[in-house]
Amino acid sequence: MKHSAYKFVGVLGALGLALQAGPAWSSRGLTMVSGSVTGIDGRQITVNGTSYDVQLKGGALQQLEQVHVGDKVDLVLTGPPGAASTQVSAIRVHHAS
Repeated sequence: MKHSAYKFVGVLGALGLALQAGPAWSSRGLTMVSGSVTGIDGRQITVNGTSYDVQLKGGALQQLEQVHVGDKVDLVLTGPPGAASTQVSAIRVHHAS
């Protein structure tokens, strides 16, 4: 085999491994917290007495502007609750019907 053929086979192998990792990432579940808003301070929201930082990028910061103390909400988190780096990536308000 020529050197370029080895290179081509190596690139195909690396590409195959990279594509194989996709399903593992896509199967990760979202972390959600539901409850009553007990406080809002700047870009922090407190739900059931636990405070969470809201991401600057994405729509969560705009969604926070529509939230009031006492609202029932679902928060989508970027990681496990309680982890220092976890932030809110989305907020869903349950409107009274």
